[in-house]
Amino acid sequence: MRFRRSRGFTLLELLVAVALLAVLALLSWRGMGSVIAGRDSIVERSDELRALTVVMSQMEEDLRRSWAVRLLGLSVPPVGFSTGNDREPPSLTILREAPGDDTTQIQRVVWRLRDGTIERGFSAWTVPIPGVTNPVPDIPFTWQPVVRGIEALELRGWLDGRGWLPAGVLAASQASEMAAEAARAEQLARAAQMGQPAQPGQPGQTLPPGQAPQAGAATPASNGVLVTGVEMVLVRRGERIVRVFAVAD
Repeated sequence: MRFRRSRGFTLLELLVAVALLAVLALLSWRGMGSVIAGRDSIVERSDELRALTVVMSQMEEDLRRSWAVRLLGLSVPPVGFSTGNDREPPSLTILREAPGDDTTQIQRVVWRLRDGTIERGFSAWTVPIPGVTNPVPDIPFTWQPVVRGIEALELRGWLDGRGWLPAGVLAASQASEMAAEAARAEQLARAAQMGQPAQPGQPGQTLPPGQAPQAGAATPASNGVLVTGVEMVLVRRGERIVRVFAVAD
């Protein structure tokens, strides 16, 4: 009686099957990794776009609320700039109407770039008190990081008749105008103490008797450097993001 011998898989066949399964597993793993990386990239870009949208919306709101402050005729311009330094580029300072109160309160807001992060700081602000060393109380800012990963921040302001000017140039012009206005106010106060009214057309000119200043009239300091538009340029990953804001109600 003859027995028939059953034949199984050889060692070579098993090695080939294991190799094919390993290749399929590797391809599946790499495909799954690509899908996960793509999903993470989409989520990251969506978060970046959402953060940039918050920056644009908040700055537009701050500038819109500065229009009411302009009508108060303060010696400090409602939209100002700083000259910047080696560590930080020029920043944007806004005097805006504080929300949520029946009475008009002024809030000071600063937008700046620090260590690759756009920050928004805000604090209460009061009208300067003449004749004192520190005319404006030093109220600390509350800083909020808004968006990260910013390589550069460029700011420009629009002046009627002069066009777009860099933030540094505007900061120097505003500082010069405010110093001239302070000198005019000091000369006016000195003339009032001596009982000698200022000559018409000269710095420190007084109003005729019985005539009060008009409500909302802008002072020469704020009128000379009145910013009616702001251009913000953000550089992120080599891309330039440009947004222009109109300072109006």
